[in-house]
Amino acid sequence: MEVSLQKRHLLIFAALTAASILIFQISVVFFLFTVPLYLIMKKYGFQYLTMAVFFVAIVMIIQTLFRGSGIEGDSLRRFLILLELLYPLSLLGGMLLISYYKGAGKVIFLFLVSSVGFFIITVPIIIHYSGNSEIMALLQDQIVYVADMFTTSAGSADSFDNAVLLEELQPDRIVVTTAKLILRNYVFAYFIMLVVSWYFSDALFRRIDKRGGFKLVNFRVPEILLWPLIISLIGVLLDLFMGLSWIGYLVWNSTFIMVFLYGIHGIGLIGYLLGKYKVSRSVRRFIIVLSIAILLLPGVNLVFLIGVPVLGVSELWIRYR
Repeated sequence: MEVSLQKRHLLIFAALTAASILIFQISVVFFLFTVPLYLIMKKYGFQYLTMAVFFVAIVMIIQTLFRGSGIEGDSLRRFLILLELLYPLSLLGGMLLISYYKGAGKVIFLFLVSSVGFFIITVPIIIHYSGNSEIMALLQDQIVYVADMFTTSAGSADSFDNAVLLEELQPDRIVVTTAKLILRNYVFAYFIMLVVSWYFSDALFRRIDKRGGFKLVNFRVPEILLWPLIISLIGVLLDLFMGLSWIGYLVWNSTFIMVFLYGIHGIGLIGYLLGKYKVSRSVRRFIIVLSIAILLLPGVNLVFLIGVPVLGVSELWIRYR
C-alpha cells in the first residue's frame, strides 16, 4: 500500500514537472510555467520543488542552446540565448525565494525583493551589451525594416501629417525610443509575471483544497510602501527634466510597480464599497463594462489609470473599511 502511494506521488510530481515544461513552450503565457511548480511546493515541500526546478531549468537551457546554435556570430548568439533565458530563469529564482520565505511575512515584500534582485542582475548585462556594435546593428536593422514599411505607405500620400510621421520614423530615433520604452518597463513586466503566476497557483491550489482563496476586497498595500511611491514619483520627474542615466530606469520601473499595487488596492476598495452599499449585480456588471471601455480610450483612460491608484493611496488617511 505504501509503495503504491509513493508511486502515485512520484507520478503526480512527474506530471506537474512535465506540465511546467509544456506551458513554457506556449510563448504568449510562458511565465505561467511556474504554476505547476508552486503546486509541487504546496503539496510536497521545498525539497521536491528544488528538484523540479532543476529539471525544468536544465530542459530550458538545453532547448534554448539548441535553438540558438544556428545563429551566426558568437556575441550575437550569446546575447540572444541570454535574452531568451533571462526571464524564465529569473522567474524560477523569484519563485524559489517566495516559496522558501513564504512564512516570513507579506508575500508582497517577497515580490518586491525578487524584482530588486532581477534589476541588480540585469544592470551589468545591459551595460555590457549596450555598447556592442553587433547587437546594436541587429536592432537597428530590424527597426529600419519596420520603418521602411511605414515610410513606404506614408510616403505615397502628400500631407503634413505624413511629413511629421516620416520625420519621426528615423531609425536612430526609433532605436533610442524603443530602448527607453523597454528599459522603463522590463522590471515591471517581471513583477507582473511573478504576481500573476503566484495568484493563479494560489487560486488553483485553494480550489483543489476547497479553501477560501485570496480576496481582492481584503487587499491593502502596507503603509510603509507609500515612501517608495513618493520617492519613485520624484525620481520620474527628475528623470524627465534632468535625466538620471540608468537610475532613471529604476525609478520608472518602481513607479509602475507601486502604481500597479495601489491600483489593485483601489479596485479592491471599490469592490468593498459596492458590497457595503449593496449595489446590484447588474449595476456592478455595468461598472465593469464601463471601466473596460474607459481603458480603451486614449487620454480618457488616464482618469481611471490615475484615479484608482489615488483612491488606494487615500485609504491611508480616510477610513473606508
